[in-house]
Amino acid sequence: MTSPACSTARRGRATTALAAGALSIALLLGIAPSAPADTLTDRQAQLAGQIDQKRQEIHEHTGELAEATAALEASQQRLADARAALEATRAELAGARALDAQLAADLDRERTALRRAKAATAQARTRVREQQRRISDAAREAYQKQGNLTGIAVVLGGRNPAEIGQRLQWDTTIFDTSAQRMAELRVLEDRLAEAEATQSEIEARVAADKRSSEANVARIAELEADAVRQEAAVAALVVQDEQARAAAQQALDADNAEYQALLDEEKKVQGEIAARVADQLSRGASRGDIAKLVAMGVVSHDPKTYPLANSGPQMILSPQGFIRPLLARPGSPFGPRFHPILKYWRPHNGNDWGAACGVPLYAAQSGTVVKAGWQGGFGNYVIIDHGVIGGKSVMTGYAHQQKMVVRAGQRVEMGQQIGYVGTTGLSTGCHLHLQVYENGTPVDPMRYIP
Repeated sequence: MTSPACSTARRGRATTALAAGALSIALLLGIAPSAPADTLTDRQAQLAGQIDQKRQEIHEHTGELAEATAALEASQQRLADARAALEATRAELAGARALDAQLAADLDRERTALRRAKAATAQARTRVREQQRRISDAAREAYQKQGNLTGIAVVLGGRNPAEIGQRLQWDTTIFDTSAQRMAELRVLEDRLAEAEATQSEIEARVAADKRSSEANVARIAELEADAVRQEAAVAALVVQDEQARAAAQQALDADNAEYQALLDEEKKVQGEIAARVADQLSRGASRGDIAKLVAMGVVSHDPKTYPLANSGPQMILSPQGFIRPLLARPGSPFGPRFHPILKYWRPHNGNDWGAACGVPLYAAQSGTVVKAGWQGGFGNYVIIDHGVIGGKSVMTGYAHQQKMVVRAGQRVEMGQQIGYVGTTGLSTGCHLHLQVYENGTPVDPMRYIP
């Protein structure tokens, strides 16, 4: 299997061989070639060269387009990955913002609790100070009134035993009150210490929550900025790759248009040459000339069983006098098909015959080898010119050979080995791609092959 460019380039060279063969037949029949025929063959040779060059350009631009397409697909995948990463980061950022809102609410509650704790601390501190003041005032008053002889004064100052007892009771009450106030002071001091500890704990939590929230938002914002930058860079790369692919496609389209124009002109020249050859044969060919052509192998034999030249098995001749080039069944037929490598629909200008690499290939008919060498997508390719059959120049082509055992210019007989099945060139596996040319144009090989 090969590209249209490869097939048509070979078609150009085959057509050139056709023109030379037509002139040789004209000389054999005693018909002098005219100047217009020379002009046509010169133009055909020129077209063959141009088509070959254009085929090479198409091959190069097809490769460039394939590379550009692969680069575009890769960059598009990177862009999809970058966008997915950005969405994931944005989702994470949304979660972080939700967490930040929760932390802010927690922070508000902690601050409310802190305000209450501070108020409780201040209140406790005020009570402690008030209690300290009361105790201090009571102690100072007692000291000023009683001194060190308070107990004696109480006793001696009494006018009667009842008054003395009353004064002793007052003194005891004063001291009891002072002791109670001291106990209350200790309780208030404990509450103040507890309130201050609670306040310190809440202040620490508030500061920690604030730091966590700020760090969380800053980290996610940085991730989002990085993701946005990455998406922008990849998007720019995609645009660049799209432009490169468009340029490659434009160049390939231009080549194909020029290529088709060359093919159209070549077809026109082929038709003119074929018409001249047919006219010359009809006007100048005698029975003796036809006999000479049969002897030369230019025209076909009668159908019969024909043994292979290299002592191979016998094969059946077609009505046109051709044999199968190998012991196999034809596979992929002539006509449009989806190319397994190039991945698009295109003409399949021959038949594929599945066989293992190394299986011998034989000439389907006697003739002269006009091509034996590398031919782009055809790989190792042999073309045999079988001369004029039924008023048409007929050639056969054998592509993808592992090895060729004939050379250009060599005469081969029907059934003679010409090479081995292979998978060279644009091929997906071991097989023979067989082409048949009528006046340089590929036709269905099964018109000739049994």
